[in-house]
Amino acid sequence: MREATPSLAARIRAEGPLWPWIARFFWSPAQDIHPTRRAALLPGLDAAVWDSPRALRHASSHLLAVARLDDEPAWDSARPDFRVALLPPSPLETLARRMGLALRRPVAPEDVAALAPAERDFLLERARLYWRGATVAGDGPAEATGWQALRELLAGQPAAVRQRFGWKTPSTFDSTPAAQLDVAPGALQALALRLLRESEAPWPSLFATLPR
Repeated sequence: MREATPSLAARIRAEGPLWPWIARFFWSPAQDIHPTRRAALLPGLDAAVWDSPRALRHASSHLLAVARLDDEPAWDSARPDFRVALLPPSPLETLARRMGLALRRPVAPEDVAALAPAERDFLLERARLYWRGATVAGDGPAEATGWQALRELLAGQPAAVRQRFGWKTPSTFDSTPAAQLDVAPGALQALALRLLRESEAPWPSLFATLPR
């Protein structure tokens, strides 16, 4: 007799500590839409919706249906690039900023002075330790390069993963000229993992178990 295929919910719950983040990523993407994309993706929603978990569940269902992403998704939780896609907004935004600073390493005094203290300390004290390759050329803010690097890191993921990840990114940089990012995805992945080990829990422990 043929064995029944496990349900999507059963497959996600079998992922151990990752299961709440995988479920959130696939089933409740409205929770993590970047504020600059809300009006375009879910126009007309009252501002109060974004603070209501119940309302966001309905908004997520609508968003997935409109984007035709309501089929069963595919994922490989052992892949570091997939785990990067799962990051919630705050650590993801920190990662993008610091990847951009490490890759671009701004040196103009006015650019350095404009950074927040934590980012300025990172640039001046630790960025060279994280990225020893050639600096990346590009116009616009270094943060735009960081988001571009993260999108390129996820280039090998299924379209359904890349589209959901794109909803987490700021639309502010969509029109920013692309940096000359001639960096292998493996090098970008290694940089991201080194940076994440400096981040707050639970991400260091979840990423530290990955095979090298």
